[in-house]
Amino acid sequence: MSGGLKQTTLAFCRPRKRAKPEPEGEGESRAAAEAEPSGSHGDGAFLTVLRTRRPGAARKLCKSGQELEVVRDEANEKDPLAIKFVTSDGQEVGYVPLMAAEKLAGALDSGSWEASATVLTGGDGETVHVMVRFRRPGGEAPTETQAEELEAILASAREAQSDQFRGKCEQLSGALDAVLGHFCSVSHLFDREELDVIETVRSLDLRPKALLVRIVMRKRQWLRVRHLCRYVEVGDVRSAVGRLCEAGLLDEMSSSVEGSSLDAQLGLLSATELQDLAAAHLRGGGNGGWRGRKKRDVAAALSREGEGDEQIAVAVAQLIGECVSLNAEADRVLQCLQFAYFLDDSQGLERFLLTHHGLCNYPSYELSSSPVFATRDDFVRYQAACAKEQELHQALESNDLEKARALVSTSAQALGFYLEDWSRTSTPSSTASTSTSTEFPKKPSPGLLTESWVHVGIAHRGISLLEKARRYADAIELIQVLLGRPEQPSRRGEWWNRFAIDLEHLGKSETSLEIAETGLADGWVRTGHRLSLQRRVVRLGKPPRRWKTPSFAARVAWQPKEVVFEARPTNSRAGTKSVFVGFDDEDVTVEGLALQYYAREDQGSWTGVHSEGGVWGVIFALLMWDVIFSPVPGAFHHPFQTKPLDLDSDFFYAARREMVDARVAEIERGGWSKLLEATWAREYPRKTLCVGLSWDRYGLDQLQTISRCLGSRGLAAIVRLLAQDHKHWRGGMPDLVLWRTDPEPAAMLVEVKGPRDSLMEKQRAWLMEFEACGVRCEVCRIREP
Repeated sequence: MSGGLKQTTLAFCRPRKRAKPEPEGEGESRAAAEAEPSGSHGDGAFLTVLRTRRPGAARKLCKSGQELEVVRDEANEKDPLAIKFVTSDGQEVGYVPLMAAEKLAGALDSGSWEASATVLTGGDGETVHVMVRFRRPGGEAPTETQAEELEAILASAREAQSDQFRGKCEQLSGALDAVLGHFCSVSHLFDREELDVIETVRSLDLRPKALLVRIVMRKRQWLRVRHLCRYVEVGDVRSAVGRLCEAGLLDEMSSSVEGSSLDAQLGLLSATELQDLAAAHLRGGGNGGWRGRKKRDVAAALSREGEGDEQIAVAVAQLIGECVSLNAEADRVLQCLQFAYFLDDSQGLERFLLTHHGLCNYPSYELSSSPVFATRDDFVRYQAACAKEQELHQALESNDLEKARALVSTSAQALGFYLEDWSRTSTPSSTASTSTSTEFPKKPSPGLLTESWVHVGIAHRGISLLEKARRYADAIELIQVLLGRPEQPSRRGEWWNRFAIDLEHLGKSETSLEIAETGLADGWVRTGHRLSLQRRVVRLGKPPRRWKTPSFAARVAWQPKEVVFEARPTNSRAGTKSVFVGFDDEDVTVEGLALQYYAREDQGSWTGVHSEGGVWGVIFALLMWDVIFSPVPGAFHHPFQTKPLDLDSDFFYAARREMVDARVAEIERGGWSKLLEATWAREYPRKTLCVGLSWDRYGLDQLQTISRCLGSRGLAAIVRLLAQDHKHWRGGMPDLVLWRTDPEPAAMLVEVKGPRDSLMEKQRAWLMEFEACGVRCEVCRIREP
C-alpha cells in the first residue's frame, strides 16, 4: 500500500466505447434466454452454472455440447442435498448452486424424475453454463399434473438461484458499504479529490459494486476479464466491467496488451497455458517435454525466446485477452479508506465475508465512537510510518539489510538521531559520549496510534542492526535517544540492558555498572529485564567498585531445582533442534523425552503437555474474557478485533485496574471453575476468536483438571502477571505442564534444556514467581553421554 494520502488529482484513462449498459439484473436473464434452446421448457429444463473450486479443470473437462450426468451427492457431509455433475467416464466436475439444489433434490430423491445436462459455454470461456433437463423414468410422457408440479419446482429453483446470486452480491456490496458507512466519522481525513472517488464508489449499482469488491480483494495489478467471469453472482460481468471503467475506477489494457513487458504478460497466464504455449513455440523441455515443469521455469524460457519472436508475443496477447486493473488513484483511496477503518494493513474487506459465512466469529464489545485521528496530517503520517514498519519486516525476513538500515535511519532521524555511514564499525577502543544522567520522560506516554510510537518501534530494531555491525557507540547513542522518549515504555527494560551490555563491549565496566543501577531506578523495568540488570549489578559491583552488597543479592543468587539425566542423541549439530532416542526407542524432541521421563512410575507418573505459554494463554482468555472486552474508551474501533488495542501496552492494566484486581481476588477464592465453565459454554459453540485462545487444542475437562491441580493461588498469580504486563509475561513460561490427581491433585511446571541450552532471564523470572506462590517447578537438563 502507498505510504499515505497524496495531494493529487484523478487522471483516469479514457475507456473505449461500449454498448449502453443494461438495467440492473437484465444481463443475467438475457444470457439465460440466449443460451436456452427453443422448446426446452417443455421437457422441464433448468439453466444454471457449474459451481466448482477448480474452474480451470472444469473448463478442460467440459466442452460445448457435452452431455453430463446429474446425480445426488448424499454422502456430502457439508451439504446432504448437494447435486453434482459427472462426466461419462465418472469424473466429478462441479455442483448445482446451493439454493437451487435444495429445491431440486426432492424431485430426484422421489424417483419420479431423472436428470441429465448439456454444457453451454456461454461464450465467456470461463463460466460453464449448463442446461439441466428433467424427464420421466423410462422415457414415459408426464401427465399434465406431473408437468405442472415439475414446472413449479423449476420455477422455485430459478427463484432460489437468483436469490442466491443476488444475496452474494449484497454480501460483497455490504462489506464495502460498511466501510463507507464508517467514512462519515473520518471524512475530515480526506481531501476533495479523494472524496469524489469515495462518492463515485458509493453511487455504484449493486452488481458493479460487488465486482469492485472482488477486484479489490484480488490485489493484483492486472486481471483478465475472462477470469472475472467466474463471479457468476455478478451476472453480466462484462457489463459491470464497463460501468466500472466508465466511472473511472478501472483501467483497461487492450487485447494487444500494449505497453506492458512480456514478463508481465506471461505472469497473467496459468501453468497449463504456459506449458501449451511452450510446447507450440519452443523446442526441448526435457524428457517429459514442458508438461510438469514449474511455472516460473516455463515462463523464463518463453521470456528468453519471446523477446525476439513476434509469434510468441502475438500468441501470448491472444491468450490473455482483455484485461483490467484497479485505477492507481482509486486503489490508493480505497486502501486508505480500509486503513482508516481497520487501523492497519493486516485486515481487509474479506473479514466481512468470513464473518458472514461463520468462518470467523469475533467477540461482542462496545465500539469507540470518538475519532482516532484529529487531523488529516496525523492520519497521513501514521499511515506512512506503518507502511515503513511493514517494509522493515519484509526486508528483515528477506535479509535485505541495506533496505532495513535505510528504513531504520529514516525513523531514527525523525526522532532526532542521525546515523552515519553503515559501513563504518566501532572497535572495542572506541569512545562513546555516554552519560548516566539519562532523564526519565516526565510527560505521559502518547497514544498507541501515533507516528512517533511507530518510529520508536522501527528505531528499536536498529539497535540490533548496529550491534551486529559492531557499532556499539552508535547503538548506545540511539538507546539514549529512545530512553528520552515517552513512547513504548514497556521496551525500556530491554533498552537499559542493551545500554549496559554495549558499554561492556566498549570496555567500560564501571559505566556499565552505573547504567545498570540507573535502569533499576526506572519503574518501567520489570520481569526478566529487571532480573538481568540486578545480576549485572551483583557481578560488576564488587570491591573496590562497590563495598555494599545490594539488597537483591540473595534473590539474584537463587537457583531453581534441577533434574539431570542422560539420553542418546540422534543429532548433535549446533543450530538444529536436538533429537534423542526416547524411552520407547523412537526419536523424540527434548520436550517429548522429558514428558516420557516424568511419566515413568519412578518419577511420579505425571500426565503432561508441552505447551510453553499455550495452555496459560487459553486459561487467561477464558477467565478474563469480560475484562479483556470491557468497554474502555479507545480499545475497540472495528468489529473484527481479537483483543483490545492496548492489551500489549502498559495502558491495559492502568485502565482496568479495579476489574483486574477484583477478578484475580475471585480466582484466588476458588471462583475460577465457574468462570471457565461459563465462558466456555457461551463462546465455544461459535469458537469465538480471541488472542491466545485455541479452542481445539485443549478441552474444558483438561483445562479444569490442570487448573484444579495447579491451585487457586498459582492460577491467580498467572492471571495477575499476564494482566499487568501481557507483552512481557506471555513469553518465557516453562515448557511442560505436568499434573496428577492421585493421591491428591498436584501440578509441576518444568523448563526443559538440552545439552547446549541455557536458562534465559525471563524463564528464570517465571520460575521465581511460581516458587513464590507455592507452585512446584524445576529445570530438567538432558545431557549427552
